[in-house]
Amino acid sequence: MLIVLFLTIANFLLHLYFNNRYGYFRDEFNYMACGDHLAWGYVDHPPLIPFLIKLSRLLLGDSLRSIRIVPALATSAAVVLTAMIARELGGRRFALVLSALAFIAVPFYLNDGSVMTTNCFEPLLWMGCVYFAILAVKREDPRYWLWFGVVAGIGLEEKYSIAVLGFGLVAGLLLTEQRRVFAAKWIWLGGALAFLVFLPNFLWNVRNHWPFLELMHNIKADGRDVVLSPVAYFAQQMLIAQPLLAPIWITGVLAFLFSARLKRYRFLGWCYLATFTVFVVLKGKNYYLGPIYPVYLAAGAVVIENFIARSRQVWLKPALVTLILAAGVWLAPVVMPILPVEQFISYMAKLPFEVPPAQRAQPHACDPAATFC
Repeated sequence: MLIVLFLTIANFLLHLYFNNRYGYFRDEFNYMACGDHLAWGYVDHPPLIPFLIKLSRLLLGDSLRSIRIVPALATSAAVVLTAMIARELGGRRFALVLSALAFIAVPFYLNDGSVMTTNCFEPLLWMGCVYFAILAVKREDPRYWLWFGVVAGIGLEEKYSIAVLGFGLVAGLLLTEQRRVFAAKWIWLGGALAFLVFLPNFLWNVRNHWPFLELMHNIKADGRDVVLSPVAYFAQQMLIAQPLLAPIWITGVLAFLFSARLKRYRFLGWCYLATFTVFVVLKGKNYYLGPIYPVYLAAGAVVIENFIARSRQVWLKPALVTLILAAGVWLAPVVMPILPVEQFISYMAKLPFEVPPAQRAQPHACDPAATFC
């Protein structure tokens, strides 16, 4: 974990250093304006991000670094959590380092740490739910479902899409031997806690006639939904989590579904299939599923570590680390304000893909659905 902590600090300092470039992202203006008028809800998002951006402005000012220190901290904490999940799944030193490094190299998560949006906390909160679910099953201590509920409730105050993860976990539990957790009171109490934390925003929506649902209805009526076939959606998932990392998380998904060693966590394999299906059916953008991948990177890292130990192909360790670092460095300028504008333009011209014009105006905050993602 010392190496993981070093990687975490490096990730935070990387964001802290570069996050003062290219100016504010348009969504940040929205959250700053909402933060000036704090409420328990808003038309297009819950209240947590406006509250946090208001707090950071009061404590640190209005500079870009002060606005973006929260996402830098959130994604850095998610690095540690990813390694902790790998450890709970049976990973040793290399699995922990590999999973943490893989998380840092994912362009989607690099972008999360660079801009203050509702995406920045998703990996941390989604994985918080997964972590406590793993602990509840592994340690046979159902009280961890209470912590699951608290984190899920906070997640609902940050972005509603975490409800899809909740659905996926419930579906996975029901489809496996872990369905027995529903016979005890703890998971139900966890659900009650989640609703209790979410209750202020729920009441706000009731009082204001469900504006978020009306917004979603209007988006659908205007034909702005993203329509992708399951094959196309899956192909974009391989891109959203960095093409060179796709074998790691795909290995993780398959391990949860078929590995005897991870049988007790089979519900996480079904969870991926369920959440994937929901977003395809609901025509969600491809990056909506992005926060789910750290647990599968962790599981894939554990499988790879075990393979290297059995095969004694020790050379694979430095090779994998080098490959992941190179891949992360190569694509980092697409999603982070690393390069000066002139160099950025030259860099983008040499890439094997093209960023749409709407994103070139704010290159470091590109929509993952519009570029390599």
